Amino acid sequence: MTIEDELIQRVSVADLAGAMLGMLFLTLGLATGAAAALRTVRRDRTLLWFSVFTSLYGLRLIARNDLVQAVSPVSEGTWNAAADVITYVILVVGALLASAALAGGRRGVLRYIWILDLVGACVAVAWDIGVGRSGAAMPLNRALVIGSIAVAVVSVTLDTRHRRWTRDGWIVLAGASLFAAVAVVENVRAGLLGRVDPEPFAMLILVTCLGYVVVSRVFQTERRVAAVGRELETARQIQRSILPKRPPAVAGLSIAAHYHSMTEVAGDFYDFVVTPSGQLGVLVADVSGHGVPAAIVASMVKIALAVQEGEITDPGLVLTRMNRALCGRFELAYVTATFALIDPAARTLTYAAAGHPSPLLVRAMGGVESLDERGMVLGFLPDASYASATVRDLAPGDRLVFYTDGITEASRSDGEFFGDRQFRDVLMIGLSQPADPFLATLIERARQWTGADFEDDVTVVVVDWTRQATAV
Repeated sequence: MTIEDELIQRVSVADLAGAMLGMLFLTLGLATGAAAALRTVRRDRTLLWFSVFTSLYGLRLIARNDLVQAVSPVSEGTWNAAADVITYVILVVGALLASAALAGGRRGVLRYIWILDLVGACVAVAWDIGVGRSGAAMPLNRALVIGSIAVAVVSVTLDTRHRRWTRDGWIVLAGASLFAAVAVVENVRAGLLGRVDPEPFAMLILVTCLGYVVVSRVFQTERRVAAVGRELETARQIQRSILPKRPPAVAGLSIAAHYHSMTEVAGDFYDFVVTPSGQLGVLVADVSGHGVPAAIVASMVKIALAVQEGEITDPGLVLTRMNRALCGRFELAYVTATFALIDPAARTLTYAAAGHPSPLLVRAMGGVESLDERGMVLGFLPDASYASATVRDLAPGDRLVFYTDGITEASRSDGEFFGDRQFRDVLMIGLSQPADPFLATLIERARQWTGADFEDDVTVVVVDWTRQATAV
């Protein structure tokens, strides 16, 4: 084999290796870009900039490769011009990646670097267009590369004096330091190692370091998200455990309840209390807001009711005591509630309300009565008091409906609420149905109105006076 043949083979192997490295970086960049798009948490942009930086570097290697230029129908000049533009732009992405990867400390300085590099890239592209020659602005780009690396080194060095780097930080610094050193050498004195270009191999080491840190950070974030999900599921199970598993059996009454939470946990709450004499206490409450904070307050409402189960003959006094127990326990939230005491033997209903939607009494003979006793919402004024009102001469077949505003404020696509009118229409139509089928019909009609699931917590409790009530 002659020296010329050996040289041709050596060049071909180098070009093939360069093309393979370019494809490797491009594929890695696209893959990490897809991973960034599918992430659950996207506040950390390290993966995004890592994807763009790696993809651009791979494209530049491919564009400058002799084998690619030889087999492509695109002219060599076009390939070189594209590679030069990438060279100008990739510095901006590299600064953004450094700012994201080296989170904390003096990130403000790194932000200034990418802005300066962006201005430099625009000037460089305009320079090339102005003189009509690709790569004419490379001296400016070299100065920007060296200057950006110098500022980054000074920034990181000063930052090191004020904080302790984690293992991931040291890994990134090691890979970045090697790549920066090679980049500076190549920009100051290109071709120092002859025909061998060490930058792609330094880039491979840097990508390996960054890839390790980025993947590690992504998995840590996803593990935290998964842990939060498990905690929310546990909170949901705990909240379900404080709700009645089924309505109580009370002579003379038929009871049904529906509870729907918009998220894993909700601010709606309902509970039943049965006295030794056969009276039924019903509490329906709605905490402002949604999610875990509302659910915590709802559990406090449960406790505030439970401590006075033996003294519920006066619903107004029950709400007064609950208000005193809740005041000062939470901020930026309030509770609306209705508490009613139903005596099937005496055929009476005594109730009190704290800013809650009025219960509805559907008469067996026709007509819907709104029980409008009102009071201040719970949790604001410790000295607030609540009055009780009584409804007498309840007849067999009468129906009492408690609810939260999630049912009446269920809206369809044009924004119109299900509202009181639709609600009352269903009440009248379903009067001939027993409590459970009626409640299922009500919820189904509300869902049909919205065309989807509810966008708020929904609670509805139905209590019917049965024929046996008069005999109790």
